Amino acid sequence: MATRITLTPSKTYATAENAEKAAAVYGDNVRFVVMQIGERFAPVFLGEQAIQAGVHFHGHCIVG
Repeated sequence: MATRITLTPSKTYATAENAEKAAAVYGDNVRFVVMQIGERFAPVFLGEQAIQAGVHFHGHCIVG
């Protein structure tokens, strides 16, 4: 059975490019995807590197 994950970001951006710029603040070693919510966008960070960079204090991180 699949597990559903619902993310509700506290901050969204008008364009995907703006979400990418916000994610770039955490450095080149942090992986992320840009999630679209309606007409807005938010970065979702992936992996342990995001946790080590402190992203979890400001945004969503998925570690598997």
